[in-house]
Amino acid sequence: MSIQISDLISTLNRDLSTSAIPENGPMMSKYMKGHFPFFGVSAEPRRAIFHRVKKQLNSELNAKEKRLFIQSLFQQNERELHYIAIDFLNSLRKDEIQESDRELLHELIATKPWWDSVDAIASNYLGKYIQKFPIQGAELIEEWRNSDNMWLRRSCLIYQLKYGNNTDFTLLMDLINQFKSDKEFFIQKAIGWSLRQYSKFQPKAVRDFLQDSDLKGLARKEAENYL
Repeated sequence: MSIQISDLISTLNRDLSTSAIPENGPMMSKYMKGHFPFFGVSAEPRRAIFHRVKKQLNSELNAKEKRLFIQSLFQQNERELHYIAIDFLNSLRKDEIQESDRELLHELIATKPWWDSVDAIASNYLGKYIQKFPIQGAELIEEWRNSDNMWLRRSCLIYQLKYGNNTDFTLLMDLINQFKSDKEFFIQKAIGWSLRQYSKFQPKAVRDFLQDSDLKGLARKEAENYL
């Protein structure tokens, strides 16, 4: 790790510690099922801290260093630092997205995963990556849909959440049919979420799919929420 990146992380640690409400840390950790420690900084002051350093990050770090910075933040313990890493990742312009980010995305989604980090990455940067590199994106989805890692499989279902009418519904239906028997809560929730979101734009297509499918339980309940 370069001194510059180390200094930036030290600054963030200091600012988060100063802004923290210590008694909130255990409550925030409990909400995340105890998977991560928290400083105790809520979203608004955390984002303010990020925006104070964002200009410096963009002006002083090159493309490789930006990715190293993001990876280094994910190696820290406190969850707020992971959130800042995700905020910075998602703030990168489309022309900054690189084909090699496929490996970075895999690492970030599979590292210290929980729904909060996975969803924020998959529905934003992953979605933009696949739009920019459709061939590589198709290869990525084909690999991830057959992964033993549940969070990678969930990402396949939700990366199109912001695509609207540009959603590849044929692919989404194929993924849903592959995963519909998976009893994992986060997979069933993602199936319903993806259909619910698409129903905002193509309600008939979703109704027709649900009528012809044997989707049940949580997935169907979520899918029908706006119909």
